[in-house]
Amino acid sequence: MEYLSYSRLSLYETCGLRFYYEYVQKVDPTDEVPTHHTTFGKLLHVLYEDHANSRGEKTYEELKAIYDQEFPGIVKEFPDRQTAVQFYKNGVGAIYRFSRYKVVDVIASENEFLLPIAEGVPPIKGFIDRVIYSQEHGYLVADLKTGKVFSAKNAKKMFQLVIYSAACELLYGEPARSGYFDFIVQGEREWVDITDEKRNNARKWIAETWRKIEQERFEANYSPGFCSRFCPFRSMCPTYQEISA
Repeated sequence: MEYLSYSRLSLYETCGLRFYYEYVQKVDPTDEVPTHHTTFGKLLHVLYEDHANSRGEKTYEELKAIYDQEFPGIVKEFPDRQTAVQFYKNGVGAIYRFSRYKVVDVIASENEFLLPIAEGVPPIKGFIDRVIYSQEHGYLVADLKTGKVFSAKNAKKMFQLVIYSAACELLYGEPARSGYFDFIVQGEREWVDITDEKRNNARKWIAETWRKIEQERFEANYSPGFCSRFCPFRSMCPTYQEISA
């Protein structure tokens, strides 16, 4: 495997068999899954990035005009009109919030990295939504989330920002001391203090997960909600077929 990513590793932990189908066998999906969450998130990510790249000069009205132009193109992906309307309103609220952010300290947006981990382990590839720098606080990393709020106390989810901190050291010579998940739909943030110990733990997690992949440990992990709605390979999964029969 040429590279790993936080999302790939998270998928492996969610279900090793799905990871196998998607990234090892690279087979085409056999089952439909909802796409509106992902497409909606991508649209808000573009506007979030656009706001930072304009140094905050793009107004709410300008960002919303782009949103209004692009949103009709994704309406067909929603399961029904009511859901589409609710997501549209959520998006308007999110744009209103982040259009008022001060971004003078944002030094990079969607910053790509390829982070070496350890000998024999593929590097981690990713994009940091925002790198922020100030004389008082040093480097800070932020990741935009358009889904439900989760606690940054969740160690595995926290690893995403910790990896970004290590990537910051690779790119700028100094790791980010802290970071936050920006839940723009709900208007909340979850902050994380990032230490050397946490960066070392993240590297160990990556290396240990890679060893399991090398050992071809691709066990199915059955979860009724996830499997029946969000797995595009459920028709191929012996575990799902057996349990749901």
